[in-house]
Amino acid sequence: MNHNLSMIGLLPVMFSAMLVGCAATSDEHVHDSFQLESYQPEQTQHVSQSVYEREHQSAVKFNLAMGHLHQQSQAYCQQGESIASVEHAWQQGMAQWMWLQGQERGPTQALEQNWNIQFWPDKKNTTGRKMTAASQRDQWSVAAIKDESVTVQGLGAVEWLLFDPNSNLDTNPSSSCSLLIAVTGALTERSDTIVQAWSANPWRALDDKAWTAEYLALLTNQLDYSMKKLSRPLAKIGAAKPYFSESWRSQTSMLHLRSNVEALQALYLANGQGLDAILRESGSPELAMSIERQFRFILETWPESRSLFELLQSKEGYRMVLSQYNKLEQLRYLMSEEAAIKLGVVIGFNATDGD
Repeated sequence: MNHNLSMIGLLPVMFSAMLVGCAATSDEHVHDSFQLESYQPEQTQHVSQSVYEREHQSAVKFNLAMGHLHQQSQAYCQQGESIASVEHAWQQGMAQWMWLQGQERGPTQALEQNWNIQFWPDKKNTTGRKMTAASQRDQWSVAAIKDESVTVQGLGAVEWLLFDPNSNLDTNPSSSCSLLIAVTGALTERSDTIVQAWSANPWRALDDKAWTAEYLALLTNQLDYSMKKLSRPLAKIGAAKPYFSESWRSQTSMLHLRSNVEALQALYLANGQGLDAILRESGSPELAMSIERQFRFILETWPESRSLFELLQSKEGYRMVLSQYNKLEQLRYLMSEEAAIKLGVVIGFNATDGD
């Protein structure tokens, strides 16, 4: 299946308005639909409130995106709508997931969903093998999918159905539609759990110093995860491993990684009450400006190609990807070393260390 990705991200106008957009510059206004009682964040006077509200908003947007993906899947399978609408919904869902991806700090119930939402890295193409087998079964339910391997439950499973040459979703939808609807239904339920978990501020009991350490860990853990998405495929010079790229089937790895960086930038600023403000108020405005400039530099020089897989096919592309990795490494140094020292906190072990 070699679908045209040029239209990816163009959702119906109403849904686009609901999601607003991921970039920090366009992400400050929440659609009126977020005013539903169940979507209201907890109101506290805690120093973490602005960061918490940012995370809550990301959880709500991801939940809406998964609901839309499920609806578009049903429309394709039951009403004969275009498969392109499912592809668009999947891409928007991935963009929203990037704002929560790689987290190791936050509500336990939310963090427990990570592997079920996305299985990566897939070192041995387990997703391909498991999905090939799963697609041979005629009937699936949400409950049945949730009892299966994480490789057939998440966003990677939907990507396989939409973009892998071994999937027959577009040529013979009757054989794979049950699987698609079950997987997207399970994703919707898991995103419900994430929103519910973020209904309360998980950091409200921390004192200021403990919160600062937790906040720095939140940022650096997510940055570490993003860097792994480059370092694994880069591997060794002259021996790249492009199939280790996230979303290599849809050729959108670099697009998703950019969303990761935009999410980190938004968390760093946190509507003027984030780490940037903490550093300035603690007497380190130069460091705050350096971090802010590094974020801008990374995004302004981002490669035009959406595909990491494609970039790693040439020496020039490899150098371009390596350059982006080095920029992220500098950002990590500024936050995990310079900022940590300035603020007198120690960032502990995380799950990406030594991986």
